[in-house]
Amino acid sequence: MPLKGAQEFIEDLVRYVQPPQGCAISITEREPRRVDGTNWRSAVDVMPLDALSRYDSATTELCRQYPKIDWTGITEFDVEKRRIARWASEV
Repeated sequence: MPLKGAQEFIEDLVRYVQPPQGCAISITEREPRRVDGTNWRSAVDVMPLDALSRYDSATTELCRQYPKIDWTGITEFDVEKRRIARWASEV
């Protein structure tokens, strides 16, 4: 199965979670801790409980479906790792 691109991945995550206005979701590249581990980690601003519940569900499912994503084309860095952030208004 081909890897999902980081851009498409973050947009899918934001669409599913529907964070409140002004609340960003980000993903950052990381080295997998295990062979079958993820090459990404996600973070979110403070959100209402219903949005946080959607976020938890989405990240759990995405970890299962897409443990690895393709970071090609992502040029924003957080120190040495690629990073991408999106707000609901951007997708």
